[in-house]
Amino acid sequence: MDEKNLKSKRPTFVERWGRAEELSAYLGVTLYGLIAFLIVLLVILFKLSTKPKEIYYIPSVTQAGIAYPTRIDKAVVASFASNWLLDRNNFTPHTVKETYSRAMRYMAPELLSRTRAALEDEVSRIVRDNISSLFSLSKEPETLEQNAQDYKIALTGEKTLYMGKERLDSRLLRYTITLKRTAPIEANPYGLVIEGVKQEEAEKK
Repeated sequence: MDEKNLKSKRPTFVERWGRAEELSAYLGVTLYGLIAFLIVLLVILFKLSTKPKEIYYIPSVTQAGIAYPTRIDKAVVASFASNWLLDRNNFTPHTVKETYSRAMRYMAPELLSRTRAALEDEVSRIVRDNISSLFSLSKEPETLEQNAQDYKIALTGEKTLYMGKERLDSRLLRYTITLKRTAPIEANPYGLVIEGVKQEEAEKK
């Protein structure tokens, strides 16, 4: 094959330019498609990460359930209030700071601002006087009021105070706890906070 035929088979500059443009267009379409796919993937991941998730809970020993982000069952509210009160009222001088810290975490900002100083004074007195508290519910929680944003739960139980090993007092108390709906967060997936607590002595039957 002579040199003239070889030259005729080599692609010309125009042909090479055309192929380069075709390749560039193909790569451009591929790049835009990849970018669009990544954007869609990021949107899906964002929605999945911010979507409220169902909450599995155990309101009693013999019953389990599931709470959905769009609604809260009465049993969930009662369980939340019961757990908060039991944790709040069972402490020793060694655990009271951690106990009260957990309780404050689930209190509404308005309630916390009104009671923070009194709670801190109470912690100091408990540690100083070596006070312990035991509390147990004596009856099932009672729902007093419920609407779209607020709940009122009545809890009755026996609270016993000790100074060291000496028993100081034992009373049957009734607590009326007001709860408010709030945006669920990782530390509080229930989306509930304690808005008010009323304590009064209950009549023994």
